[in-house]
Amino acid sequence: MNKDDISRWKNELPAVFHRICKEIHINDAVIDWIDIIFEQVGNAGSCPPHSHTWFEFNYVLSGQMLTRFGRDPVMIREGEFFLIPPGLTHSHAYTPGNPHEGICLRWRLRRRDADEEGEGSLYARLNGLKDWKPGGYRDHDGIGSLLAHFFEEAVSGGRSVLSLQLLLVRLLETLAKIRDPDDAVLPDIGGTRDSFIKKVEVYMEDFQGDRLRVADLAASLHMSYGHLARLYKQRTGITLIERMNRLRLEKACELLQQPALLIKEVAEKAGFPDLCYFSKAFKKRYGVSPQAYRKR
Repeated sequence: MNKDDISRWKNELPAVFHRICKEIHINDAVIDWIDIIFEQVGNAGSCPPHSHTWFEFNYVLSGQMLTRFGRDPVMIREGEFFLIPPGLTHSHAYTPGNPHEGICLRWRLRRRDADEEGEGSLYARLNGLKDWKPGGYRDHDGIGSLLAHFFEEAVSGGRSVLSLQLLLVRLLETLAKIRDPDDAVLPDIGGTRDSFIKKVEVYMEDFQGDRLRVADLAASLHMSYGHLARLYKQRTGITLIERMNRLRLEKACELLQQPALLIKEVAEKAGFPDLCYFSKAFKKRYGVSPQAYRKR
């Protein structure tokens, strides 16, 4: 992938990515494409520790970045990639003078309600990615070629949304076939994943709006709220309230794409009972008001 191709893709593909980001049902699996973006960090020096409830795949197209999965950072260079399962706490640092550019795929996975997991289950294969060992992986399996093919097919305009989604599913299946490469750069994280963080994230994700109460969350984990709050802050670097607000703001961003909803209704559905507080929190997080975000 050369710089001219990357520049062309970055200019022409964001609108295509927007159309692709929807659910696809294949056999016994439902894949919900959340986001497909070209990463441009600009002047940012780092991204603080965080986790999320979706899978995230990052492929470095140029430059390099430091990603910390645990105590030790791992340098991810051009032509290398990493995959972050739900619940894994991680952070990033970017190299001054060597700006990082990459492609980022985010998706959720669930089994179709009417189907049971059986032999040849696509859901079972893709769900196995939740046990992916964190680290930097050198591309010996043609991941970069699959991405380049996907980009060119998307630019050409001759492919339907479904066919482009299927190209991405092929990429996920390729990842699912990779088993502990010998030359993976693995960090020392004292365990493959933080199960506590995953439980908290899944619980918060399962609740919508103001039905989520941290006291109920603490009770479900058989611990006091104080202990839960301290442990979560220690593991992630942010408070539970900050994380809940981020989830609500992310929900608000989705709702703002529905023009029929009033801003007040968006706030209520996202779990902000006070419109003024919602507007202030939204602008602090995204730099613009909800109304300006919707117009943009």
